[in-house]
Amino acid sequence: MSTLDATVSMLEAMPEDARFKVFEYTQQLFTSRKPANPFVPVSTKQVLSDLAESRHQIDDGKGLDMADALNELGKQHEFV
Repeated sequence: MSTLDATVSMLEAMPEDARFKVFEYTQQLFTSRKPANPFVPVSTKQVLSDLAESRHQIDDGKGLDMADALNELGKQHEFV
């Protein structure tokens, strides 16, 4: 399943009020006066450092299960 197919499937499964919230959020992304790319460039050294820190956190049991993380994000943004 492609990312587009998965996204459409997810949107179809959402209640109408949740789909409207997604629409409003997406519309804000396209109409805001913020720079198009919110991410600042980082060096290879920074990426590798962040990756090492992430792996250390996972080894320490501080990582999140992806399903739990997505559910938490959905709750924070009122999608679920």
